[in-house]
Amino acid sequence: MDFLDILREKAFLGREFLTWLWFKSDVSGGRIDIPGKKVVEVIFLDRMTLDMSDVETPQTVALKGEHSELREGLAALREGKKIEEARVSLRATDNEFTMVLKATWFSFGSFRTPPILPNNEADPDEGIEGKFLEKAYLIEEGMDQVDLLFEYFLALRISDDWESKELPALRRWVESPSTA
Repeated sequence: MDFLDILREKAFLGREFLTWLWFKSDVSGGRIDIPGKKVVEVIFLDRMTLDMSDVETPQTVALKGEHSELREGLAALREGKKIEEARVSLRATDNEFTMVLKATWFSFGSFRTPPILPNNEADPDEGIEGKFLEKAYLIEEGMDQVDLLFEYFLALRISDDWESKELPALRRWVESPSTA
């Protein structure tokens, strides 16, 4: 088995993560409390793609628009489609990060950090290197938020609580006509 086959075999994990993240965000008003760590605010924005790529004739649903359009995403989940990518906003500090998370390859389609300090507010002694380091810090901070959420998901996913509590709650959320 080559590397690409292994990645394809594990693609379900990214899709489950995005589905779980959407579920947790929706039922908690966007606030996901990571026990012993912090609270991360996760908001699903105006873009999501769901598909059935594991069938003979792939079917894709692309959602673009306001938050209310995500209802159609739940309908697609009920039909067996899986989240392929979603545009989300994360905030765990004063900084907000906007990104497109791609499930199959667990990658970013885009990643926007908060703006760095304008020239008139930045320390003139730091120059261009200071701006570069600030931007690198912001990228690292945003990626740390994603890592923290994914670690929490994985710990939950392999725990006994996944089958007994989390998965049944997620299924009820998907099937509920009043969600999203």
